[in-house]
Amino acid sequence: MMKLCSLFGILVAATLGGGAAASAGEAANAGGMAFTTAAMPSDADFGAAVPAEGTAVSNQTLAHLFTTLTHDMEWGDQRPHLVRYEGPILVGVEGAAGADGAYDEFLDRFLGLLRQNAGIDIRRSERGANLHIRFVGGAFGDLLPTVSCLVAPGDKSWQVFARNPGRHGGRALARAQATDHMTIFIPSTARPYLVRNCLLEEVTQALGPANDLYGLGASIFNDDAAHVWPTAFDYLMLRVLYSPEMRTGMDRAATEQAARRVLDRINPAGIHAAPGVLPEQRRMASWRRYIQRVFSRRTGPEEATRLAGKALELAIEKGPNSVYHCHSLLTLGRVVSYRDPASGLEVFERARAVCGAAHGARDVRLARIGIEQAAALLRLGRHAEVLPLADQSLPILAAHGQDERISSLYALRARALNALGRHADAHEARELARQWGAYAFGTGATHLAQAGEQ
Repeated sequence: MMKLCSLFGILVAATLGGGAAASAGEAANAGGMAFTTAAMPSDADFGAAVPAEGTAVSNQTLAHLFTTLTHDMEWGDQRPHLVRYEGPILVGVEGAAGADGAYDEFLDRFLGLLRQNAGIDIRRSERGANLHIRFVGGAFGDLLPTVSCLVAPGDKSWQVFARNPGRHGGRALARAQATDHMTIFIPSTARPYLVRNCLLEEVTQALGPANDLYGLGASIFNDDAAHVWPTAFDYLMLRVLYSPEMRTGMDRAATEQAARRVLDRINPAGIHAAPGVLPEQRRMASWRRYIQRVFSRRTGPEEATRLAGKALELAIEKGPNSVYHCHSLLTLGRVVSYRDPASGLEVFERARAVCGAAHGARDVRLARIGIEQAAALLRLGRHAEVLPLADQSLPILAAHGQDERISSLYALRARALNALGRHADAHEARELARQWGAYAFGTGATHLAQAGEQ
């Protein structure tokens, strides 16, 4: 399931002068209507780094990670048997938000990438679907305050699921013996960028990997949401899962042994590669609970600050300078910057150092730190310092296909330029913010373009 991460949008909205309800990160349309997405602006660099990163670790590590993704559940349960589709996968789209075909081209392109990069027999079909994408109305956020969308086993309606989400969601995934049908639920009022992100993550998870792991690195299965597109690692995991050596019903030991054989065949570079760092699910279980509660819709600012602080303390105690330390600093920075941008900048500076050491100097998280720093600097009136951060971060965010952050960063850049008296440049940035905003947040998302005028 995709976790809700709305604090960024609240911060940017406050920085740009808008209210939180109209913010970039808000998932739902308060009016209850589906958003209309515009065409994607032309950008030759958009998606250039997708799939991102590589898989330069040993096949032994990769086989262990594969087994963890397919057999372990993020809340601690274990799935006793490997499950996957055992035939062609036909994807059907239902519900008002998908009825006009607004996301068909995007979905078809993504399914094509799954065929090309993972060797999976998958395509969209109007008949005989066994992977159902359902846009649903109702109080999605009230029922599921910490997630933006989710996948559930079986061919289920939202009404059936909502009556007992505990029974039909996580527990059902853990008990599943086979995969005949899967259902993805997406709120019909979700912003367009969030719909696309949900399609990328939930379709990928519906194919078999059931776990989300903080600490995984460059992966869409990393709960820190740094990558919104499947990475090279993710496609490799899916290629292993749908290799002929793997079959539904394998126990954990058989899964890992077979995965290692498959990897030695399809990933020869990993035979003699160095071991990689494994996520520490059990040791960091309390840390994960704190982090997830920070992003709940039911958590207020003061409680979010307290929880983020507790998570940071645990990360420093159990994993200093680790990926957990990096994510803790990012989370705390987002929380405190809303009310205290100067303190937020201090946290983000620490995050830049820790995240660079934990993930590498070219990691997309550094660009995401850049946009957070730009928002804090703008609130402090340090307009000239916003521009180099924007110039540094924009091409990285574009290469990683993160359209919602591109639009917000152009809006931040426009306001900084306007304050510096560079009105022609500000107009150009404001127009780009409008174009990307219409694609990412819907054609009525005018707050991003208007922000540069303030």
